[in-house]
Amino acid sequence: MTTVLLVDDDAEALDAWSMICAAEGYDVKTALDGKSALAQFMAAPVDVVVADWRMPVMSGSELCHRLRTLPGLADVAFILVSGEPSPPAFVSFDGFLRKPVEGPVLLATMRRLLEDHVTHRALQRGGPS
Repeated sequence: MTTVLLVDDDAEALDAWSMICAAEGYDVKTALDGKSALAQFMAAPVDVVVADWRMPVMSGSELCHRLRTLPGLADVAFILVSGEPSPPAFVSFDGFLRKPVEGPVLLATMRRLLEDHVTHRALQRGGPS
């Protein structure tokens, strides 16, 4: 089962994302800030992370940066979400969505990035995609 870690300090958005992802068959984990999300990820890595850009304690951009520096785990699919009009240029994320995020858009983005990551891993190992 594909596992997603959803991170947002807005509990209503987090609940909505959780219901959407669970209804599609994802194993869902949640966190209200980047620090808690990082601790959860270290305990049990996930396939995709969806995180709000601006949060107290640790932002989504800082979470993304920290995940990208973890040996062997840096290729997790990462979607940054924000109400800002454009994404930060200094963060190496895989997808950017503007709030409010429509359920079908979130799911389609997650599917596309997960497929891309599976293909990328297969190519790195020299196997077929």
